Amino acid sequence: MKLQNRILAINLPQLRCAVVAAEEVSFRRAAEVLLVKQSTLSRGIRQLEHLIGMSIFDRSSGGVTATPSGRGFLRHARSILEQIDSLITTADRTSRGEAGQLSIGFYTSPSAGNLRATLLDFRQRFPKVESRWLRHRGRVL
Repeated sequence: MKLQNRILAINLPQLRCAVVAAEEVSFRRAAEVLLVKQSTLSRGIRQLEHLIGMSIFDRSSGGVTATPSGRGFLRHARSILEQIDSLITTADRTSRGEAGQLSIGFYTSPSAGNLRATLLDFRQRFPKVESRWLRHRGRVL
C-alpha cells in the first residue's frame, strides 16, 4: 500500500486506542476507559500497526509496553489528538460566540453610561473573544 493511502487509512479512534492503551499499560483497562470491547481495541491497534509497518507495543500476560519506536509514534499520536481536541473545542466555542473576534464601533465615549461596565463584563465572561475598538477622530473608543 502506498504511503499516502496508508496515511489516509489511519483514523483517530485507532490513535486514541493506542494512546490510552499506552497510558493504561493494558488493552483491557484501555477498553474499559474507552467503553469499547477489548477485542475491538486490540483489532484497531493491530490494524494501525499494520498500516504504519511496525509494532507499537510488546504484548505479555502482564500487559503491554511501548516498543522503542512505538514510544516515538505514541508521542506524535498524543500531539495529534491534543491538536484535534483543541480544534474541536475552539470550533465549539466560536460557534457559541464564546471565542472569535468582536469589533465594536461607537460615537460616544466608552465610559459614557453603562457601556464601559458592559464591555468589561463581556471581557470577563468571554476571554477567548478578541475585542477590537474602532477609532473615531483619531482616538480609540
